[in-house]
Amino acid sequence: MEILPAEILADIFCYDGLSDITRQVCQRWRRIALPIWLRRLPLLPSDPFKDTGMLDYLIDLSPHDRLFVRALDITSRRDFDTSGGNLFHIDVADLPCVENVLLIQSLLGSRITDLSMTDDGWTPHSLAHILQTCVLTTHHLTHLQISLQKTESYTLPDLFECLLYLYRRDSGRLKSLTLDLSQSLADDQWTAMAECVELQHFHLGLHRNSEPVLPEIFKLAFPKWTSLSSLYICQPRFLSAETLQCLYKSLPAPGRMRELRLIFEACQASQYEQEFIEMIHTMPNLQILEAHLDWTNRMMEHVALTLSDLRELSITCSSVEFTCTGIQYMVWGQALEKINMRTSGRIWGGFLEAVRKRSRRVRILVYGAMKWGGSVDEWE
Repeated sequence: MEILPAEILADIFCYDGLSDITRQVCQRWRRIALPIWLRRLPLLPSDPFKDTGMLDYLIDLSPHDRLFVRALDITSRRDFDTSGGNLFHIDVADLPCVENVLLIQSLLGSRITDLSMTDDGWTPHSLAHILQTCVLTTHHLTHLQISLQKTESYTLPDLFECLLYLYRRDSGRLKSLTLDLSQSLADDQWTAMAECVELQHFHLGLHRNSEPVLPEIFKLAFPKWTSLSSLYICQPRFLSAETLQCLYKSLPAPGRMRELRLIFEACQASQYEQEFIEMIHTMPNLQILEAHLDWTNRMMEHVALTLSDLRELSITCSSVEFTCTGIQYMVWGQALEKINMRTSGRIWGGFLEAVRKRSRRVRILVYGAMKWGGSVDEWE
């Protein structure tokens, strides 16, 4: 190992997890591994908050030195499995932790392009302070992930003023936006997000206690997102026809969609079957479709007929009437690689056999409490 050039060692250390281990071996390996490890930096209460060697490295680093920090994960939560049991311990950030986060963030500054933050374990004021430092030190972000689970986070104006500033400053650069919220945001937040016209990926997770405000959000935020190709919507409530209709009618270019994930509680599919079919026909280029809701055979038939480029299909259905009966193999595209099905119905064996004949590489995974038209081992 001692005679290997630094360039080869750097290639080896790029494998997942190796840079974190190898930076602690010796001085030479640390010099090679530390810049690689910093490409995705998780800020946790233990290491690297108290890693003085890393702080010294950052302090001595010239602004002109090549160091690409792709992502900064700011979280104070870390779970530990205590001696194989089911108990977990959560670290809570104290004042020294917050100060070190602010110091590291100011030293990295313009090198940060991706930022992930959660209020779990932080006080809302600490989170607002960290976000203010991000606003002052970063030049622009391409990915922003915010998770706000605490009720008190929504009562802090400074926090949302910083978010508004970030949306407006990076409106022409932000490519990916992930929001996990326990409450809905004010209209000015959604209006500012709508100006992020280069957005390609949008992930919205709303908790059970949040109001069913999706149609209003779609109308406010979607119309200017002409580049959107990946959409994830999760709300553990019943899906309505109005919600589906607003979703595909608010998108200015639904034909650009390549990935769609809809996670809702199951209800009678007859309430939205026609709207779902209309939505699928506006998105003929989908490659990944995940829909946790109630399905009908007619919905599946239109998916098979319309989505010729589909690579992965994942569905959850509680209806015993969903059997895929009569859906023939010739309607599926040859790109299909994976089908995940969780259903209470008895799947027509001819459907599964037909899918396998159509695409030789397809993996069919059926799991959960299934009633089978064939044996489990036959298809797994």
